[in-house]
Amino acid sequence: MKISKQEKEEIITNFEVLTLLKNKRRLKGQVLLNEFLNTVVRYLDTTPAAKETIDTVIECKKALSDPSKYNPPILKAEVLQILNIAPSSEVEVHLIVEDCEDRYEPYIPSDILSDIKGTLKDAVVRDKELL
Repeated sequence: MKISKQEKEEIITNFEVLTLLKNKRRLKGQVLLNEFLNTVVRYLDTTPAAKETIDTVIECKKALSDPSKYNPPILKAEVLQILNIAPSSEVEVHLIVEDCEDRYEPYIPSDILSDIKGTLKDAVVRDKELL
């Protein structure tokens, strides 16, 4: 989802969308809109976004944006996907980070995963029924 701040557009995470929708007042007489918003909130409550906090999101963004650790840097779109998906394995990291094997040394995906697990904590845990 994009949020427009005057002339600057910014892409926001599922956590930010969930927080925004949970705090939004429902409109009288807008039954379909309210039903749609409730459906989106119910869906996002089943994703890693429901277990994230503003502190964990900021901490994860900082960890993944460290230029001394990840050179070339992890792209903003990749960080967004990491926050939305909360990968729990190196395979998922390879699927999110474009050309991971070409851009980074072989040990970097495990470092990325360690940073994700260290910052997002509970959001990374997968439901065993889904596996």
